[in-house]
Amino acid sequence: MAIPASATLTESGYHTFMTAIRKSSAFPVNVPLTARQAAWTVLSDNRFPSATARDELDRLVAENRLPTDYRGSALELILGVLRHRLTLSHVLGNWVAGGWRRVDRPLQPVLLLGAYQVLYQDEVPAFAAIHESVELAKSVAGTPGSRFVNALLRRLQREIEHLRIDPAQAEAARSIPIDPARSCQFREPVLPDPAQHPAEHLALSTSHPLELVADWIRAFGLETARRICMVGLARPPVVLRPNRMRTEAAALVRRLADEGFQACADPQRRAVDVPSATSLMSSAAYREGLFQPQDRTAMAVVEATDPQPGQVIVDLCAGLGTKTTQLAESMHDEGIVIACDKEDWRLAGIRENADRLGLTSIRVVHPDQLEAMLITLDRIDWILVDAPCSNTGVLARRPEARYRFKRASLAELQAIQVALLEQAARLATPNTRLAYSTCSLEPEENEQVTALFATRQPRWKLLNACRVLPSGDAQPGCWHDGGYWALWAPT
Repeated sequence: MAIPASATLTESGYHTFMTAIRKSSAFPVNVPLTARQAAWTVLSDNRFPSATARDELDRLVAENRLPTDYRGSALELILGVLRHRLTLSHVLGNWVAGGWRRVDRPLQPVLLLGAYQVLYQDEVPAFAAIHESVELAKSVAGTPGSRFVNALLRRLQREIEHLRIDPAQAEAARSIPIDPARSCQFREPVLPDPAQHPAEHLALSTSHPLELVADWIRAFGLETARRICMVGLARPPVVLRPNRMRTEAAALVRRLADEGFQACADPQRRAVDVPSATSLMSSAAYREGLFQPQDRTAMAVVEATDPQPGQVIVDLCAGLGTKTTQLAESMHDEGIVIACDKEDWRLAGIRENADRLGLTSIRVVHPDQLEAMLITLDRIDWILVDAPCSNTGVLARRPEARYRFKRASLAELQAIQVALLEQAARLATPNTRLAYSTCSLEPEENEQVTALFATRQPRWKLLNACRVLPSGDAQPGCWHDGGYWALWAPT
């Protein structure tokens, strides 16, 4: 059954398809998944996006359901859909009676994967993307579902007027951005008119939640919000922090080239950019502890504290220890870095990272044991609070985070962030300094936290603060995520 070019799928036709779809079967558990099947599995999982795409794929690999060689291809498909999910579903919904919400859940990821390849993956012929999507639909929804997918994706293909067009020549309501230099234009409008609905158009064209885009427009203005949204569409390079205990940027670039990786050092030689991360964490250079992935903005707060050999520093929310290991390296592994986290698996990850990087100055501790450990020390030079946050500064790198954003949750996050800063203040010794950082752009998690802390803890003086908006510039050394940091000293 084809969808006519002049009509949408009818209500009766839709219900015929959906009745059959609800009787669909899953993939056999004893047969390895293809990359597309793995992508569908992750995108369909009710636990997602509370878990990350990488975590879910690693789970499939660990369960021997996904061959390791397919992980990279599956991740590319998943991240591509996540970067463009709202755009894809809105465009497809134009040709379904009742809109996208009427498409049954098993078929939604099938359609998103196919539409992503048709619209955004130049290297994949449209006929191949549609064929593979139809075959996937047969597996998850039977023949009626495959007919529906075939009809809708072919309708999508027919409606494209210019697969690639200069954005300056494109009509905004009829086109979606592919990247800063290219758009895809349709024969008819598929998006709201930006002149009448600027926030809605920006949200749907760049696949960011409307309430988040509206916040950015209020906080930064429409043009800056548009630049932030365009960065959120990008495929970021992997930024590597060379382990200064074992190498430096130029030597790391040469070593990675020997292993077949394209890499370049930034002009300040503080980091190395790698365009693609496929198999990077399986490289000998990684196993030998020559580098740690870390964005420049994430590095900035540690650099601002200027750690010195022999100091004692507490990383209060250490996570997997990226900043913990940066602190230890900056101190030439001389002194003590205490990494605290409430999750045992993260503490184990810090130990593994420290061992891989050859760092011996790091001590890991559960929050219940932190104060007992600190009592044994004669001083603390810095306490870093790398606070849990909404991640809105890193949506290119963690695209699933945009769908977890809820404005109502900012008050709860802010309360946690202020409480962590006040805990750091209580743990401080007479000359301790405090550092605070997030990977968020939201004033509620940044400037407002700083202001609240100043009101509630007047004995602390703000030394410096910096908010960084994300940049999608592809030149070496120019890409960076968004974020915020602030430093305090006792008065």
